[in-house]
Amino acid sequence: MGSIKSKYFAIAIGTIISVLVCLSFAQNTEGPKPPLKVGYPLMESPHSNPIAINGNFVYVTNTPSSTVDVIDRESEKVVDRIHVGIDPVSIAVRPDGKEIWVSNHVSDSVSVIDSDPKSPTFHVVIATIQEFDSNKATKFDEPVGIAFASNEKAYVALSSENQIAVIDVKSRNITKRLNIPAQDPRALFVKNGLLFVIPFESGNKTQLSGGYQKSNNDNSQITFDAEEHFVKNNNVLSKGYKEDIIKHNKQPDYDLFIFDTKTDFLIDTVSSIGTLLYGITVDSNLNIFITQTDARNDINGKAGTKQHTLKELENRPYLNQIGKIKYKLENKKNSELQIINLEPIPPNQPDRKLTFATPYAVKMTADEKFIVSTASGSNCVFILDFNNNIISRTSTGAGPVGIAVDKVNQIDIVWTYNAYDNSVSKINISDNRNIKKESEILLNDQTEADTKLGRKFFNDANFSSTGTFSCASCHPNGQIDQLIWVLDAPIVTGGKQIQPRATMPIRGLRDTEPFHWDGTQGDPYGGINATSLQKHTKPNCVLSVAIDCIRSLIKNNLNSTMKLESSNNSDSRDITDSQIDKLANYNLSVPYPPAPKRAYDNSLTAKAIKGFELFHIKGDKNPKQNPNVCGDCHRMPFWVSSKTPGFNGMDAPTWRGAYDRHQITPQGRLNIIDFPWIYQIAINGRDEFKMWQLSWSGDNGPRHDFDPVWNMVLEGSTGFSGSYARQVTVNKNNYSSKLTLDLLKALEISAQNHSIVLEAEGIFINNNEARKFEIQFDANFKGGSFIEKNTERKYYSRIDLLKLAEQGNFIGTFTARHGFKTDQFLYPQPALWTLGPIYEQRGRQQFPILTTTEKTMLISGRNFGKDAHIFVDGVLIDGTFNLNYGEKVTVSLANLPPVGMHMLQVQEPEGRMSNDFIFFVK
Repeated sequence: MGSIKSKYFAIAIGTIISVLVCLSFAQNTEGPKPPLKVGYPLMESPHSNPIAINGNFVYVTNTPSSTVDVIDRESEKVVDRIHVGIDPVSIAVRPDGKEIWVSNHVSDSVSVIDSDPKSPTFHVVIATIQEFDSNKATKFDEPVGIAFASNEKAYVALSSENQIAVIDVKSRNITKRLNIPAQDPRALFVKNGLLFVIPFESGNKTQLSGGYQKSNNDNSQITFDAEEHFVKNNNVLSKGYKEDIIKHNKQPDYDLFIFDTKTDFLIDTVSSIGTLLYGITVDSNLNIFITQTDARNDINGKAGTKQHTLKELENRPYLNQIGKIKYKLENKKNSELQIINLEPIPPNQPDRKLTFATPYAVKMTADEKFIVSTASGSNCVFILDFNNNIISRTSTGAGPVGIAVDKVNQIDIVWTYNAYDNSVSKINISDNRNIKKESEILLNDQTEADTKLGRKFFNDANFSSTGTFSCASCHPNGQIDQLIWVLDAPIVTGGKQIQPRATMPIRGLRDTEPFHWDGTQGDPYGGINATSLQKHTKPNCVLSVAIDCIRSLIKNNLNSTMKLESSNNSDSRDITDSQIDKLANYNLSVPYPPAPKRAYDNSLTAKAIKGFELFHIKGDKNPKQNPNVCGDCHRMPFWVSSKTPGFNGMDAPTWRGAYDRHQITPQGRLNIIDFPWIYQIAINGRDEFKMWQLSWSGDNGPRHDFDPVWNMVLEGSTGFSGSYARQVTVNKNNYSSKLTLDLLKALEISAQNHSIVLEAEGIFINNNEARKFEIQFDANFKGGSFIEKNTERKYYSRIDLLKLAEQGNFIGTFTARHGFKTDQFLYPQPALWTLGPIYEQRGRQQFPILTTTEKTMLISGRNFGKDAHIFVDGVLIDGTFNLNYGEKVTVSLANLPPVGMHMLQVQEPEGRMSNDFIFFVK
């Protein structure tokens, strides 16, 4: 620390004169350029407790605007908007009420807001909690739920890490991590000295049976265990296979973890509650309530029978439930579990107007006599008594995902945050048998109008025949439910069943036609298309119309998966073409989130570069087989392709987002628990890397020579600079720290390279009087300046601000924001790939080679123009484009990088970055 301070002051002495601070505050008369517009990509980050009450205010995460909006409880007006990180999703109030903590899902940080009205920093972010590794990549990935054990200790759920971070409130340091052996912990709750944790994707014990019919060339007998349904004699998968979706009693199903908040020791684990777990609340008597849906994917997954169609599923893929546990701390075995079904069990069907699709938020009333919950897919809030009866309900805005219980002027009130129209509803619950919505407050939202409507429809259960589930029920947050299903598809060739398939994400669908596992839906190309058809098909959409192919996919799903298949079907849905168009728009608007382990200086590690080489060029050179080059099928730009040549037209699904899918194969065949090497991974939480790693295992256990491919998966570009969303709060305590200085430098360089828009918000303090500010970095003004966005346009250098912070006169949070071109539908991610059609599997990829006499490469590309920026190995360089006919692109570099393999990217100005593309210099 001392050496850093000395270096800082040496620079300051050499470059600053005594009039520096005065000049810093002088009004600029040279006229800096107007501030750049900022955009907010729709990332579909998950919420957990996104609304809270403290003092006179309601605090709510305005996720689309990356702010916390402050609502006066009595006037119902938004009285303040506090800039936080990218995609705030959860709020917690410190027990003494003096701080508000906010988890930022994309920024991988927690913003600490001063909520003490007597403080000069009231309603200002005073600290940012985060952690980075030696490669400048986050170690605090995708935080969601926050819970305080005391004023001194807090917990944060790191959803993608499957960990709970334990944080010392005073120092803001992470003191330890609690491992959660289950997928995606989100919601937390602290009560009576206990921490309660629920993982979102807890599973429901389903898997493939593993039962195969014998091969035509194999006379051996296959025996099955009638109870456990696994293969006794491990046979080769062959034509005419037979696979059930079954519940296997050895599959772990961990739904609730309970820790002691004094010791942080795990004291209990509760199983078999639900499949997708959304919210949790606990009363003083340790009655636990969990909002959940429970999957019925095993109902129609009967191989070789007639029970493999949507008719058997009865348009009820999920049951909407609340899990209720009467927990006995002193005698855990006597704890009681009840499952409260919010609708009739099939074959009985509910009234479509009285459904409770996707139970989400849940809280107790202040007297702990009633439970208040939301059904986000049915756009309602409801009251449940302790006899498990629903006694009242009323409508809210679209997608209520958060609840705050309040009392205003002696009237019992519930406030809900409604994610899909970005609003807050005020509900009067004084008469708990006749609750009523009193008002609705719309929050600022820059989401494109059609995208926002499409998102609302995607999450609306009214698009299903029974009204019990929405598209988002299986694709929550644009992601997946980690399950296998039998849906509407042709019977597999040579077999007796519809093939089970794992759920796929809607993220990143743009430019990946044809859609679906087998390419049977949304196909503009035609030809041999799908393992289940193995015959030539005609195109069913037009590629030149941006939404046409995804519209074809949506229409098929609305008329199959979302529709009740029965002889007496009276489908009361009324779906318009305009609604389908907006659904299509939304489906093409959701990108993958930023690569979770890309460095904040946008560089790739040596391991990731080696992973690109192994995946796309060298392949698997196991002596027992010919080299298997994954990238031949999972091709650039998006690691996806179709039309396997000379085989059956099978699609190769995308490898983007593989770090968040433990269902490695299309049918989930690697998740069969009876494989000994799977069992240990499953009971430890199904770590995706280990699942993938063991897919390359041999007789001697897992092989590690392909491990760098996982670094490629974690660092490969999804369209965002590694600096995007990164933050640092500069104050008196950290102005000279190594992380502060390095982050600020990296973010300034990234802004200079047009990768981000660097902004900061906070306060200047003078004689104990505070003035709030918003500033934006301009790399070209005065050699690099932070310019206030107001009309006065005062400006400051980085050294100015650090000096003011040292004196206690400046607190500011710097955030790397995106340019205004954010909507994936309107401004799709630029793409680079080897010469030829983007969709077709056509053998080995031929990457360009440059020399001192040939500095130009001819490749394929789309979604950018001649003014695009060129990056090599994460750094902006000089070069030019020539955009030729048929998506051929000539890229000329002014100067060559060193001999060897390099990574090329392009970026549309103020927009997205391309994938990483390989080229060589010799």
